[in-house]
Amino acid sequence: MSSEIRLAFAHPSERSEATSPRGPLDRISLRDHTVEVEIGAFQAERGTTQRICFNIVVEVRPLTSDIDDDVDRILSYDRVTEAIAYELAAERLNLLETLAERVAERILLEPQAVRVFVRIEKLDRGPGALGVEIVRSRSDLGGAVPDTSQERPHPRV
Repeated sequence: MSSEIRLAFAHPSERSEATSPRGPLDRISLRDHTVEVEIGAFQAERGTTQRICFNIVVEVRPLTSDIDDDVDRILSYDRVTEAIAYELAAERLNLLETLAERVAERILLEPQAVRVFVRIEKLDRGPGALGVEIVRSRSDLGGAVPDTSQERPHPRV
């Protein structure tokens, strides 16, 4: 039981490894990505910004062909930070849970993404970090997943 409690508060990368499905998956991670945003359901959180911290691990399907040192052939860290920025800019939200769901869904639309761990914490709301962590997989999206059976072209510039 103590290992379960330790894992519950471990970084998402450690939880990803401990709960990995069968078959080899690679992982990319974003740690301690902090942004200032207006978010929150309480009156004290309206009209002011607060720091929130993102820790995200994306399990990705290994490439079956050479990467050729080409960033366009991988799920890059930029796509993860772009998903965060996009969802933060879309509208003001009350709940970290809503933000986590939307970020996870946007990341899972990437062809290589299989499963994502999203942890978001408010750093300025209490004596410690207050937050939420979710785990979502590609199968959770249902019909929203684009067809990835055809490999996308990779033009060289």
